[in-house]
Amino acid sequence: MSSSPPDPAGRSGSAAEWGPDLLGPAYRRRELPLGMDPDGEGPISATLVRHEEAPADPAAVVLVVHGLSDYFFHTHLAEFLAARGIATYGVDLRKCGRSRREGLTPHFTTDLERYDDELDQSLAVIASEHPGLPVVVAAHSTGGLVVPLWLARRRDGGRLDPVVGLILNSPWFQLDVPDRTRRILDPVIRTIASVRPYYRLPLPSSDLYVTSTHAEYDGDFHYDVTLKPPGGVGVRAGWLAAVRRAQRRLQRGLDLPLSVLLLRSTASSVGRRGAHVDVDTDLILDVRSMERFADRVSADVTEVPVEGARHDVFLSRPDVLEVVFDRLGVWLDHTLSSPTKEF
Repeated sequence: MSSSPPDPAGRSGSAAEWGPDLLGPAYRRRELPLGMDPDGEGPISATLVRHEEAPADPAAVVLVVHGLSDYFFHTHLAEFLAARGIATYGVDLRKCGRSRREGLTPHFTTDLERYDDELDQSLAVIASEHPGLPVVVAAHSTGGLVVPLWLARRRDGGRLDPVVGLILNSPWFQLDVPDRTRRILDPVIRTIASVRPYYRLPLPSSDLYVTSTHAEYDGDFHYDVTLKPPGGVGVRAGWLAAVRRAQRRLQRGLDLPLSVLLLRSTASSVGRRGAHVDVDTDLILDVRSMERFADRVSADVTEVPVEGARHDVFLSRPDVLEVVFDRLGVWLDHTLSSPTKEF
């Protein structure tokens, strides 16, 4: 099992308190206790981050959910939303980002449904601090798989309110290999996961995504590379088996009664190597799978392919980001001005 870096910002004295965050004074953090890890790695928690410079009386709230080998650091997104009268919260899920601890395998779970706990807690905190306000959830990559399924379970339990919209940022809807290969791989993944769930699969990795986005290399953004490392945190058999179960469930259709915005690149360069790879594409996932399965999430999907967008569309070049934010703003205006749906 992998060890974790020390917590770079310290912890608050109580799980119910907001304390300092690694993003500086404009952000505060709060621990969300989760008890003992169902996968046997001891006590775990998640971390909720709040933008302190959001409007004092916001019109809505956005909750940001990260993907694999990632965490919430998107201050430019929070500032964009604040300028539009929207408050921002970000959650680092169990064993992820700020929630990583010594002895915990980063980003590991054998059931994605377990994330419901910290997502429900995050929504409860938001509802207590902003009662009656509409909430939009913005989910990236693996988070874009986790969140629609979580919302479908809330819908089935009659608890979808106060969520009124969903932003999918390059969601991971499919294992991007040929269909024939996938049919062979799935039983192999399940078998390995059943006997060695922590086994790190020998899959190729690349530093290119981080080096193309991080300011210390060729990119425009500052983030902690111990929490978002070049080459990622690796893929464990038990985790990938959980992902595949979730993907198959999503592909059967969720039919969420929500307005959905799907932001993605127009092109992918998955698995390509060398000096001539176009980094202003999706280097991680195949955008065709996002397009193929978008309507399984909701009948009300606005798909926005953006030329030059990267895997995390909010880490694209400034000129591309301007387009992304423009389309995001239009969608938010429309979604938040629509009559409240009855669930």
